[in-house]
Amino acid sequence: MNLKLYAKESIILRSLYNLTFIVVTLFALTEIISSRAGADELKLTTGEYPPFTSEHIPGGGVVSEIVELVIMEMGHDFVVDYLPWKRGYILSKKGKYAATYPYLLTEEREDEFLYSAPIIEWESKVYVRRDSGIEYHSSLDLLGLRECLPHHYGGLPELDKLHAAGSIKRVSTPYIKSCWLMILNGRADFFVEDVFVADIFRREVLAERSDEVVELQKTISTDYGHIIFPKGFDQSEELVAGFNDTLAKVAERGEIARIKESFLKQHTQLVDLIN
Repeated sequence: MNLKLYAKESIILRSLYNLTFIVVTLFALTEIISSRAGADELKLTTGEYPPFTSEHIPGGGVVSEIVELVIMEMGHDFVVDYLPWKRGYILSKKGKYAATYPYLLTEEREDEFLYSAPIIEWESKVYVRRDSGIEYHSSLDLLGLRECLPHHYGGLPELDKLHAAGSIKRVSTPYIKSCWLMILNGRADFFVEDVFVADIFRREVLAERSDEVVELQKTISTDYGHIIFPKGFDQSEELVAGFNDTLAKVAERGEIARIKESFLKQHTQLVDLIN
């Protein structure tokens, strides 16, 4: 046997073995790192509800910005899928998504999901012409008046009862912005809207005449939106507890208020999306 040739082959074989060992080790480490990263990444879903959630708004809408800030502060990577509401809800219930948002609290949903603390407050007020003389202290103050209600809006239960009894009239419109113009021009007497959405419409629709339509002081309705985590999954209880703690901290720092203020300043063409 040629000893020189044998030694050369041995060196080559050892080198190939060492190289294979290094490649396999690196591959295994990559898989571990990838696995850990995947475990920390949360899949979330929401739907189209501008200006609160929308894939057509940079940042995903004001509620998405709040949720994403909290999730990042919790130390998680995340992805947000915008799906039809029913589909997103069902997939979340099955555990395909870690959470979905924003949802009102109902008994049916509470049986299936763990609710976070409120992530958004929807405060609705009555809007009228400044010179209308209308006041709102109770629903009795609205008797005999004309409410503008877009056809795709649900009315408030107390106003539904008044309408059914013939105590108030309703003017139906295809678009929300039409109601603002109808109030402005005296073709309807009042309109109920969330104060955050109202700020957008007064700026974009009424513009220089925005001071002619005012909100009455007393709140007519308050609702809360939550992020909800499916029951029966290992992470859900830990996630909702962590989310609530982190949400409280960012709110205390003034971050929630900052997001809302910044959103209104940065986005100036939202009306067509909301309608």
